[in-house]
Amino acid sequence: MRHIRTLAALALLALLSGTALAVPATTKVTYVSGANVYVEVGALEGVRVGDTLQVWRDGALVARVRAAYVSSRRAACDTLWTAGTPKIGDEARYDSRAAEVAARADSVRRATVWADSARRAAQLPPASPTAKSVNRQRLRGRAGARWLSVNTSDGSKFQQPSLDLRFDGHNVAAGHMDLTFDMRSRRTTRNYSGSEAKTDQQARVYRAAMTVRSHDSNRKFTAGRQSSPLLASINLFDGGLLELGTSRHSVGFFSGTQPDPEKYSFSGKVLQFGGYAEWHQAPQSQQRWSYAMGAVSSQENGEPNRDFAFVQSWWFTKRFSASVTQEVDFNRGWKRAMGEPALSATSTFGSLRVPVTTWATATAGYDNRRSVRLYRDRLTPETQFDDAYRQGAWFGAQFEIAKRARLNAETRGNAGSDKSRSWSGSAEIMRIAPLRTTARFRASTYDGETVTSSLWSGGLGFDPVSQSHIEMAFGSRKTEDTFSHASDTERWESVDFDWTLGRSWYVNGGWEQDHGGLSGTTRQLQGGLSWRF
Repeated sequence: MRHIRTLAALALLALLSGTALAVPATTKVTYVSGANVYVEVGALEGVRVGDTLQVWRDGALVARVRAAYVSSRRAACDTLWTAGTPKIGDEARYDSRAAEVAARADSVRRATVWADSARRAAQLPPASPTAKSVNRQRLRGRAGARWLSVNTSDGSKFQQPSLDLRFDGHNVAAGHMDLTFDMRSRRTTRNYSGSEAKTDQQARVYRAAMTVRSHDSNRKFTAGRQSSPLLASINLFDGGLLELGTSRHSVGFFSGTQPDPEKYSFSGKVLQFGGYAEWHQAPQSQQRWSYAMGAVSSQENGEPNRDFAFVQSWWFTKRFSASVTQEVDFNRGWKRAMGEPALSATSTFGSLRVPVTTWATATAGYDNRRSVRLYRDRLTPETQFDDAYRQGAWFGAQFEIAKRARLNAETRGNAGSDKSRSWSGSAEIMRIAPLRTTARFRASTYDGETVTSSLWSGGLGFDPVSQSHIEMAFGSRKTEDTFSHASDTERWESVDFDWTLGRSWYVNGGWEQDHGGLSGTTRQLQGGLSWRF
């Protein structure tokens, strides 16, 4: 009781002085794509861009990641270092400021909120390397319904109600089994101007797999629809993956088929198989590093599709963090007959991050990867701009001022067949009282041989009541063809909100309007309700 009273007093003192009290908390890794790790916590739990989270598995520290993009209930993180590959279901530990967020938005109940937070903090186990997971044989997931409506100025309409079901089971069957399932069903009705409405019903399974493993996780076999972050550009496949390893290295072998790219149904059209090997530092080592290499072969209808080898590396020290990925294709059959070389380097990616001071960081890198499917809730003009012009070498810097303001600057150039140069700068002011308001502004330009483009955007976000968030955004993008000088200017405005009801229910919605000279006007309205268990 004395410890609880002490924590409650410290929490109340922090509230009155305006200082955030960080409370240890845990969540789960919900998705992994290469060096990107996604967790189901966000601004409502007090996670901020730049925060560092620790990924643990079976009492051992696996990786350290940093929040790069944060929404109200979700965060996308970059991998800083890794002692092993993060997996879905791993425990992610972070400093939660959720109680402080709620208390500032609801001053009447703030003492109660902080007392509850202090009691929860007192009950949490210590974050030690030997700590055992308390969430054994627990099934976690969500079920929800969403609705999307799109109307254009030419009279076309698009309606799409959908249902989602996702769950993950960890340490099932006395700790020997993990389960994962992700299915999304939708009914799409399209009504183009001057034509009859067309309806399409689909139920897509993105993941349905079972993993059987030893207690130390050194031996495991996964069967079903799955993906592996160590298999380079391999995304989803239906088949089996065998993984064997120790605390210092691991090997894996897989074989399967790619699902149908449109309906996500089982298909035997593309058959693929391959393997990998990975080495990393000893547990609790001061310097963190990881090397992986492997090879993948695939064929389509009996003909060579793609054969390639890959290497992946990560390093993390006090002075810098870096990552490198390289793929090399082996061309045979019809590819050689078409004049392709026997070997060709493809999909190169490298990044370097150097903390110059406590408030300034320099970044650099190179990217010529192919466009791949990304894990996003919704495409926006900003994300489309970045995806279209992301290839090339870049150099940038980030400055953080008193943990309240952040400035970013970046230049990117491509010396390939389509020479180009782009510049981008942004500013953000965070957590302005009394509604924890955040304001941001961005300006970007792109100058290529065939097209030039410029973009500016701004946004304003705030928390009107406890466990809620409203985000308003606006901007403009102009694109011009350098040969014909034909141009198009697109402008947009949007409002999004989300609200967490209790511990299990989550409501979100949004409105967006895009209008331009060539594309006309498009209005989009969406909403959703989900239950977390």
